[in-house]
Amino acid sequence: MFNFIKSLIKPNPESRLRKDISKKYKEAVELQRNGKLRDFAEVMSQIEALEKQLEEVISENRRQNQSDEKR
Repeated sequence: MFNFIKSLIKPNPESRLRKDISKKYKEAVELQRNGKLRDFAEVMSQIEALEKQLEEVISENRRQNQSDEKR
C-alpha cells in the first residue's frame, strides 16, 4: 500500500525514459523518411544514450527491490 502511495507522489524515472525513447524513435523515423540521415544519426545516438540510462535505472530498481525484500 505504501509503495502505491509513494509511486503517486514520486515520479518514476523509468516511465519518463520510456516515453522519451518512444518520442525519439518517432522523430527518427520521420527524419529517415525525409532523407535527413545526419539528423537521423544524431537522434539515434541520443536514443542509445537514453536506453543506457534506462538500463541503469532498471538495474538500480532491481537492487533496491532485492534489498527491500531482505528487510
